Amino acid sequence: MATHRETRAIGLPVDSLFDVVADVESYPDFVPLIRAAHVLRRDAAAYETEQTLAVGLLEHRFRTRTELSRPQAISIVSQDRSFCRFDIRWNFAPLADDRCQVDFALDCELRSLFLMPVLQVLILPMAGGMVSAFERRAHLLAAQAARRVSPSPGSLPADDRRLD
Repeated sequence: MATHRETRAIGLPVDSLFDVVADVESYPDFVPLIRAAHVLRRDAAAYETEQTLAVGLLEHRFRTRTELSRPQAISIVSQDRSFCRFDIRWNFAPLADDRCQVDFALDCELRSLFLMPVLQVLILPMAGGMVSAFERRAHLLAAQAARRVSPSPGSLPADDRRLD
């Protein structure tokens, strides 16, 4: 069985981190080893996803169910037959100065000894970098949003410019 636990204070508001973790279809853009992620079914507070983990030619496809408790928690479980247990928990708590505490826990056990290399080569290394990957993505999206809403000097309409 593979387990990974991590707690970190991050310099962004809770909603920013929650939104990045909840956006599973963007995972291939920034989460190491995730080649594909597609939502199969969605309702107000949950969705089912098919995800593909890959390194070179080694690939593993599986389904998960994600439950969203905005903005405090995200739970990701799999009943896929390749796992005895697959459980990821994200918990978010606000801190002072628009920061948040992120608690991440992964518990994974594969059913087949034949698939143990998948666990060793794919899932464990990915778990060790998960929080960092999501933190980088959230900072990138926050910076992009700030650039969109902050007008550059000289970009104000002529009527709004002041001559002093």
